[in-house]
Amino acid sequence: MAVSFIAVFFAVAASAQDPYPYRALDPRQFDPAVDPDIDMFVNHWSNSVPRLMYGSLVFRDVLTGLEGKDSLHPSKKGAVLLEQTAISYATIEPDAIAAGSAKKGGQQIFYVTGGTGKITSGGKSYALKEGMAFILTPEFDFEILGTGKGHLSFYVVTEPLPENFKANKNLVVKNRFDGNKNTGAHWAHIGNGIIGSGDGVANYSGLSLITIDSRTIPHPHSHGTGIEECWIMVKGDTMLLLGKQLRHCPAGTIYKIPPTGLTAHTNINLGDEPIQMIHMMKSVPGETKEFAMLDPNMYDPSTEPDIDMFIGNWRNSTPRIMHGNFIFRDMLTALEGTDDLHPARRGACLTYAKAISYATLEPGATARTAKGELNGCQQTFIVNSGTGVLTSGDKTVELKKGMAFILTPGLDFTLTATGDKNMTFYVATEIIPAGFSPNKTLEVVDNRGEAPFMKVHWANIDRVMVGQKNGMCQYSAFTEVKLDAMTIAQPHSHEKGVEEIWIATDGDIELLLGKQLRKLPVGTAYRIPSTGKTAHANINASDDMVKLIHMMKVPQK
Repeated sequence: MAVSFIAVFFAVAASAQDPYPYRALDPRQFDPAVDPDIDMFVNHWSNSVPRLMYGSLVFRDVLTGLEGKDSLHPSKKGAVLLEQTAISYATIEPDAIAAGSAKKGGQQIFYVTGGTGKITSGGKSYALKEGMAFILTPEFDFEILGTGKGHLSFYVVTEPLPENFKANKNLVVKNRFDGNKNTGAHWAHIGNGIIGSGDGVANYSGLSLITIDSRTIPHPHSHGTGIEECWIMVKGDTMLLLGKQLRHCPAGTIYKIPPTGLTAHTNINLGDEPIQMIHMMKSVPGETKEFAMLDPNMYDPSTEPDIDMFIGNWRNSTPRIMHGNFIFRDMLTALEGTDDLHPARRGACLTYAKAISYATLEPGATARTAKGELNGCQQTFIVNSGTGVLTSGDKTVELKKGMAFILTPGLDFTLTATGDKNMTFYVATEIIPAGFSPNKTLEVVDNRGEAPFMKVHWANIDRVMVGQKNGMCQYSAFTEVKLDAMTIAQPHSHEKGVEEIWIATDGDIELLLGKQLRKLPVGTAYRIPSTGKTAHANINASDDMVKLIHMMKVPQK
């Protein structure tokens, strides 16, 4: 977490010589003077004024043509489109009739999202229901009738016709259920083509329905100049990462990705049900090279680490006793097996420590030096809850939540829990490296009054609790990291040899590790497999602040 390391990391990530081209999203903090205002690119149909077309169709425009001179800084919310006139939500009442033809110079692509109806043109009629699409052009007349008990609803893309483009002379109707679903794109997308350029779409390659299954995250990536990519939230409620910020994305939301080459996006499904979105895109040859992206390949269990082997919760471990009365529950332990990317036992993945543990001391109990227990190792404790009195030699300290201390081999001490509830701790048992001289006296650190800082990974609010200057021998520090409500840390990865560990201490946290999502309940620790491409990010999708403890070892080269 040291600033100097982050600076080196950014320089390496941005280098054309980087052997891992998919290691991170843009690591720089959000800068409103430079980064696009993502809220100008996101809108919901409920924010727009209704207008009538074809007599009875009520249109609500969500995204419209660009207003302003700068496509990355539009002057009006939602006025961001370069290739299309509008992307809208439209409805027609039961038994109402809409009729006419598309305006000269344009056409409209309709996708049915609810209700039932009928469309007639050239003497042919088609029943309309969810999943169907059709294109209206200036070349023919049509009539739409709402036949159900409720509204017939659509999403509509209004396109300007390019010069020399030949619009359909007859009505084209498609049903997405006539095709097969497919996978293979962006980790978690389940695709289903709706209607495409071969059917008469003019400016985008087509419209596809994308299903994102429960508790999955698609591949975060960005696009460069010339790309226009838009998404419509059709069913469900997803968490949108756009740029470096999170937004709720309920049904009826439409957004465009600012094509900066650095503004990443992904639709995260944290719910228990699949969600559905419509994707549309215009790409150009020679697109700006993508920098801000993670490894785009689909997850391959035969070559990639099993992330669940790197995650452990103290509740799943067997209690053990240390220092007479401490009850230890290990979350992560020393590596078992010969391959640190494929440990032989869940949680047994540490190289520089014997264990990362949760420890308790019951009220009135006293922990004390036990001969030989810290042979070749030392322990750094963070007080998680409760109060106690720690004594070593002529030094006595009252311990409270957030304070830290280090126990080294041969150090005499006693610690008595003085409150009416258990004292609890998070503990790192570090392996003492050759040539290191452990503290000879008790080291207690109280950094609770230190000012936090925000310098790395977008949203992390950091405060060092104890570090190597206090006597830690492997990890650079124990750092308290807070994530405010509705924020996400920068997804990134680390090269071989780096050992980075996180402990969830407060709040409801979601974890991106590799290409998968996991819930991170309080009392869970994880290590990032250091492959150079296994990304990680802590996500706070709640309305309250969450807290974690971070520790990291970066080997000297």
